[in-house]
Amino acid sequence: MHHVILTAAGFNPFSGIQPSFGPFANLLNSKVGMFLSLVWALCFVFTAYHLMVSIAQFARSKKGGFGDDLSEVRTNLLLASGATIGLVAAPLIYVTLLA
Repeated sequence: MHHVILTAAGFNPFSGIQPSFGPFANLLNSKVGMFLSLVWALCFVFTAYHLMVSIAQFARSKKGGFGDDLSEVRTNLLLASGATIGLVAAPLIYVTLLA
């Protein structure tokens, strides 16, 4: 069995790697673009949270036999999933329109 010993001073796995935001790099150069990116990120976290809560409520209402609550929870689940899908698609649409 061979052991490979990497010294902390001699090996850097991240040397030469530069982060890139691809087609969004120009957007992040301005303060307005950074603000829009922050708003998008906050909206994405918000919709992802509501999607998780809706999934949990949907599972609980199906398991518990709450038939009246099931239609309301199903509506909330569809709205949260649609908003999340829309936010995921927004950057793709933005890049497509700029190209």
